[in-house]
Amino acid sequence: MASLPPRIGYGWLVLVASLVALALYGYATSTGLALTSDSYHYLYAAETLRQKGQLLMPHGEPMRAWPPLFPVVLSLIGEPSSVRWLNGAALVGALAAWCAVGRELLPASRRWGLPLLLALGSPTLVVSKFIWSEPLFNLLWASYFLVLLAWLRHGGWRLGILATLLGAVLPFQRIAGLFLVMGVGVGLLWPGTARLVRPRRWAQLAHVAAAAIGILLWQLRGELQSALASRAGLAYTYTNPLQILSEYGFVLGRWLGPLPVPSLTAVPIVAWVAVLVALLGLLWPRLATSHGTPATNGSNALASARILLAGLVLTVVILTASATYGRTGSGLFEAERYLTPLYPPVVLLVLLAWPANVRWAAKVGPYLLVAWVLYQGVRAGHNAQQLRSIPAADMHIHRHFSLPEPAALLPMPGLHR
Repeated sequence: MASLPPRIGYGWLVLVASLVALALYGYATSTGLALTSDSYHYLYAAETLRQKGQLLMPHGEPMRAWPPLFPVVLSLIGEPSSVRWLNGAALVGALAAWCAVGRELLPASRRWGLPLLLALGSPTLVVSKFIWSEPLFNLLWASYFLVLLAWLRHGGWRLGILATLLGAVLPFQRIAGLFLVMGVGVGLLWPGTARLVRPRRWAQLAHVAAAAIGILLWQLRGELQSALASRAGLAYTYTNPLQILSEYGFVLGRWLGPLPVPSLTAVPIVAWVAVLVALLGLLWPRLATSHGTPATNGSNALASARILLAGLVLTVVILTASATYGRTGSGLFEAERYLTPLYPPVVLLVLLAWPANVRWAAKVGPYLLVAWVLYQGVRAGHNAQQLRSIPAADMHIHRHFSLPEPAALLPMPGLHR
């Protein structure tokens, strides 16, 4: 397949993809944003910050376990309905940042697919319908990795400081940011990676430590305060970790193509766990030698792929451990929500891992890429319709606050089909 003209052609494609993403987002949110229980907690904490100068949970205790950045942002925005503009800007900003990453890492013959796959990605579209922390987190994660990539390739203290600041902010939006920063550390410690990047080992370790220390201190402070407070009645539920892993395998498999069975329960859960393990194995980073990838980018692509895969694996493992004991939610919808920041890395890893030097793979690759884009387009169109049918919720936080009934907060079951 003929590649696009460098930079100019790709830039126009990114612009078109951004307009497509905005059109889907505008259609899905034309009836207003929706809320879940988490949304009301965020809005309540933002309201108490404005009125009392303190982030509080609905039961009156300080916000300890939840990262504080998103309620702070909501308090600055003021009107909850304005979050629609924030989510839209974050959606396009994250898409542009990941496309810039793809321009640096992907061979020209596969680069064109990235903007379209990101624009039509259902995970990012679905979370953007709700007042959740994920849309802004996706933007921070994309920005962090873009700056990190530049620092690893070129070095320099300015890029290093900027990458560290973004990495430090990331976990304060969602705790999963810490897992991704840890993935950066594991990827940099991967045997042979040190010689593929410009910064020295001590600078790499200092970056990871400085990016992680802030949220670790916040969590430690919260745990100490909770230990001093009454914890009567606190109990964790247990969920089979294989069940959680099967949900993650089902979600990741559905990102890549239509599944041969209609539901998670159609086959034993071990089958979906095997799918998850197989997908991670197929995404294992290998040195890019395909024609069309500049020689100077080969080592950078390998180092980046190792970091992305390490972040993917660590996030899945830690989320599984957390959901096993009820610290985070479980179920397919929650799995799709929690894994949303990993959708762009998975797309990048698939495009990087495709064996272009194998004759049959080089021939069928362009057709499979077109089919993948069409599949994502069908999913995005279906999900946009389902999201639009979710009615807008009451965003006014009353003085005597109480959470709505859970049944009134659940998204429609047809999402992500």
